[in-house]
Amino acid sequence: MFKNLLLRDLRLAYYSSSNFIYIGSFFILVTILIPFVINTETEGLKSVFQGLIWVGLALALLLALDRIFSSDFDDGNLDIILRMEVSYEKIYLSKLLSVWITYCLPIVIIVPLISTAFNLTINETIFVTINLFCGSFGMAATAIGINALLMGLKRMIYLKSIIVIPLYIPFMIFGVEQGSWPVLSALSMIAVVVASFATSYGLRLYGE
Repeated sequence: MFKNLLLRDLRLAYYSSSNFIYIGSFFILVTILIPFVINTETEGLKSVFQGLIWVGLALALLLALDRIFSSDFDDGNLDIILRMEVSYEKIYLSKLLSVWITYCLPIVIIVPLISTAFNLTINETIFVTINLFCGSFGMAATAIGINALLMGLKRMIYLKSIIVIPLYIPFMIFGVEQGSWPVLSALSMIAVVVASFATSYGLRLYGE
């Protein structure tokens, strides 16, 4: 059942207007343009790139905010899923993996490929990629938890964004520091656990 939920979410994401191809292409175009519009030295480009990565990840997840649960809520599929007697934890985990694969994985894959354009060394690229990998799970979980709590509110994407963005600040602060992956891993684990309870609570309220 969990596998079916995950595959369903991935198929819906693939055919949506903001699938992983769109996310990856958008991120590449933005990062390619940065060196042409910002006249900085080598170290300045590195700093800009490391910050840009986390801004791009945050924007990608903001695009997903109104699609995680709200689309299922609007078309009635959420009722069908809950009637299948699937545990809230499995629903949450399937959403977490599908959101991460769709919106975070493309950026994690692209970053090492375009880091040379910003004069990053191999070691710096490895640190940046590891940080992004560790922190992206927590940011995806945060988006899921907030969406589950507010999925019944119509056209409240701006409210969701206002709530989510401040929660992303700790990830961005530590994300630009090399070797901060243990802190990012801890933040992600906390976010995954808290979002699990928030999602279960939101689904339980909807089910009642």
